[in-house]
Amino acid sequence: MSISAAWKTLAESENSAGIILAVDFDTTGRPEARFSDLVAHMGPGHTVWESVPPPGGTLGPDDYIEHWAAPIEAGRRPVRALTGFCAGAVYAAALAERIRAVQDTEPRLILFDPELSTAQTLMWQYHKVMGFMSAVLSADEIAEARAAGQRLHDRDPEVGALKDALIALARETGEPALTKAGLDEARREELFEVFESFLGYLAAAGRIDPLPEWRKAIAFSSASPLSGLNAMRASGLGGEVTVAEEIGIDVDHGTMLAHAGLAASFTALLP
Repeated sequence: MSISAAWKTLAESENSAGIILAVDFDTTGRPEARFSDLVAHMGPGHTVWESVPPPGGTLGPDDYIEHWAAPIEAGRRPVRALTGFCAGAVYAAALAERIRAVQDTEPRLILFDPELSTAQTLMWQYHKVMGFMSAVLSADEIAEARAAGQRLHDRDPEVGALKDALIALARETGEPALTKAGLDEARREELFEVFESFLGYLAAAGRIDPLPEWRKAIAFSSASPLSGLNAMRASGLGGEVTVAEEIGIDVDHGTMLAHAGLAASFTALLP
């Protein structure tokens, strides 16, 4: 696996003490701020690579970790820190464990609104996609599509099975609507492939236990009550999901990676 197939360069510096690996699912048009926004505020002297998901298909968690870790191990460049946003924090934890075994120094794990990936995570993303179709589906059609998704969840909430079922339902619902709206086949397929890739990424993360690594990590928490550690505490997981240090920041989840003050705080924590 080549570096370029697994990682894209957000910043490169000859003076960097090592690579910072950032795990996120970055897609064109996403509303949330990105790691590229964070890097823009970090200043010079850093090398930052962001994850590129493996190509589609039915992938398990080991496939994702191997895809990202193998070229790092082959390149022998030291990793100074790992970070992840939302479910990316799960993969960052798994990569930290893997990389620790092949280099002398301990990479620092710094997370942004870390979240476990569960069946409810997949449902939330499915509901968002149905909401995005409000221009081509009626309110009643969207409500029925969401109800159908809930029935699938109730029938089998295991993340792998639910992922496959929601992907099929999204195509069944969205294909005729998007065709009627005038989107050509290539554009329709592009949209569905992004959705399928993202649900695959979330479902595979749902099969990883990041909690032992998170207990050693520093986590930035946004002010959004339904994101990150805030959401997990609200769901009753507060005692189970812990980190070594939590730093609250008064900014919404969706814009936190673009916050200049947060970038400065993150940079100050780097080894």
